[in-house]
Amino acid sequence: MTTTHSFLAPRVRPALRPSIPALTFAVIGATLAGVAGLAATWGVVSMIADPSPGTAAAVCVALLLAAALSAAASWLAHAAEAKFDARLRREIAAHTLRLPATRLSTFTTDRLRRLVSDDVAALHHMVAHLPAELATMIVVPLCAVALLLALAGPLALLALIPGVIAAIAYLAVLPKLSARHGEERGRVMGEITTAVDDYACGIHIFRSFGAASGALADYSDATDRFTSGMVTWVKRVATPAAVAVALLQAVASYAIAYAVGASGDTATLAAILLLSLALVTPALRLGHGLDYVASGRAAATRIGELLAEPLLPRGDAAFADDGSGVLAEGLSLARGDRQLLAPVTLRAPAGAITAITGPSGAGKSTILRLLAGLESPTTGTVRIGGTNLAALSEDALAGAAILIPQAVPPLSATVLDNLRLVAPAATAADCAAALGRAQLDAPLSAEARTLSGGERQRLALARAFLSPAAVILADEPTSALDDATAERLWVELERLARDNGRAVVVVTHDPRLACRADTRCAIAAAQPATEGPAR
Repeated sequence: MTTTHSFLAPRVRPALRPSIPALTFAVIGATLAGVAGLAATWGVVSMIADPSPGTAAAVCVALLLAAALSAAASWLAHAAEAKFDARLRREIAAHTLRLPATRLSTFTTDRLRRLVSDDVAALHHMVAHLPAELATMIVVPLCAVALLLALAGPLALLALIPGVIAAIAYLAVLPKLSARHGEERGRVMGEITTAVDDYACGIHIFRSFGAASGALADYSDATDRFTSGMVTWVKRVATPAAVAVALLQAVASYAIAYAVGASGDTATLAAILLLSLALVTPALRLGHGLDYVASGRAAATRIGELLAEPLLPRGDAAFADDGSGVLAEGLSLARGDRQLLAPVTLRAPAGAITAITGPSGAGKSTILRLLAGLESPTTGTVRIGGTNLAALSEDALAGAAILIPQAVPPLSATVLDNLRLVAPAATAADCAAALGRAQLDAPLSAEARTLSGGERQRLALARAFLSPAAVILADEPTSALDDATAERLWVELERLARDNGRAVVVVTHDPRLACRADTRCAIAAAQPATEGPAR
């Protein structure tokens, strides 16, 4: 068990620790199953020399015991791994939820999917299978060699030569060759996918600029490299692997075993043949086990890197709104030597709309993320309803503030399902009313992915009218709307603030709407515009 544990990144080990006792028993069970199988083999050899009903019965008992122990070990290993799998998935999800927004944005959708799906599956194979395989590939071969020496003498060890040669190939040669060519193959496959996407998805653009032939040429070059790479892989990796597997097959060991033991008695020949097979069988799984190790360690490293990311501060306090709205004092955010938000103090009272204005790059979107608890400020504090934001628990934070970003893709689900994310108990009538207040005329049964950009923005805004949060943070809520629609939406936001006692904080570039806000907060640029926007 220690061997498996050492393969895991330190951040992954706590999730495995509760499963270690069960995995240890699984290893012991698998080892005992292998020993019982060898005992049955020794019984068969004894029967050849001196057949007896007692020996036959003992062989049957040993075989049944080996099967029972193997099944129990497999059940224990998979049950323990399943719990480890569930703990790790929960930990990844919880950690991801608490990542600062700027750090979370560096994890692409595909990268997150691989972390919670492919990488956890790779760890499943390593944790559930490798301990037992290592045990049977160490203990069983040692016991088999001891029996072989006792029953047939040192000369019988010559039958192990094919397995030793193949094992060396698997251990020292093939993994390096496979890794090198696998990396190249993955890179070329990425180039092929990119070329196909460029041509298929952007075909009209390519044709407009007369670049369609170039996209096809990129695809052709990538496929040619893939084909030549596959030929090289077959020649340098697959062929040696096939030779190694052939050496591990029983026929290779049996040929030497027969040559060595043919001059002896029947029992000696049987011992060499049967025990050689007992050694070859675990070795046939050697390369498979090493694949588990390589992929599992790489997966653990990637998951460990995610779990090592610093988290947003969270406490365990419940949210109790005292009706004071938002108070942010001396709030700033820096990343290295780059100032994303200069120190700012903001008061957004409940029952009113507060407009945040300023030039592009001043950090207007940044301040909303700070107020929502999605970033940890470099300096300053945020209090919502009289409670320090950092002291709130994860669940309490949802009741304190909700952020409506400027561009947020909906879930691949219906409009109704998207709205119920913030209000699971909302009725269809409630959701339809929220859509109306957000100036969106869309069926609740419509697929949210089919909505236009402006409609998606209004769908996100509809959540504000359903959310129980005390503070509503909206980033440019009217940017994709015409003047008349923007006017109606602003009226609804005013109603939300005044009738429901909410603190509504809006980032806007529209001076006309900003002038209508109850309070305003103008922030200055924290850096030259040439250094890039803080949005």
